[in-house]
Amino acid sequence: MGIFLTIMIAGIIVSVGGSLFGHDHDGGFDHDHDHGHDAGSGNEPAVSVFSPKVIGTFIMGFGAGGAIAQYWWGNMFRSSLAGILVGAVMAVIMYGAMKLLYSQQSTSLVQTGSLIGSTATVITEIDANSLGQVTVRTGIEAPTYLARATAGKHFAKGTAVVVVATSGAEVVVDDVQN
Repeated sequence: MGIFLTIMIAGIIVSVGGSLFGHDHDGGFDHDHDHGHDAGSGNEPAVSVFSPKVIGTFIMGFGAGGAIAQYWWGNMFRSSLAGILVGAVMAVIMYGAMKLLYSQQSTSLVQTGSLIGSTATVITEIDANSLGQVTVRTGIEAPTYLARATAGKHFAKGTAVVVVATSGAEVVVDDVQN
């Protein structure tokens, strides 16, 4: 029974370690989810079955189930099978819970390409050869973007313009009537 209890403790350590150290948004890597770089995925995070939380939960369940079965039956083979069954059930529950939580995440990212044709308001004057700023109303949000005028035009603060192109995080604007 001591072996199963040791395995259970190791599973707890892996699960807690995965919770504390398995998430990094600062350019490192993340053990908990795959950032979905497959075509058509929309780059939304997806839960991985190889997450330390899922693996740690399986190990913890294996140890706990094995220890309980060892106490009741005293047979190592039956205890191991019970541990595998309990660990698998707990891992599936953890995977489902994580998938549910990740599906509830939202993003405020707006792809600049989707702004083409949108009306914007100049909030910082745009000179012919310099950048200014515009705010584009997208639903309930009004994010601000660096903006460049087309073909040497000048736009004063408060002018209504239309987004005609994008260049990275910048937008290119023109008169509304064009």
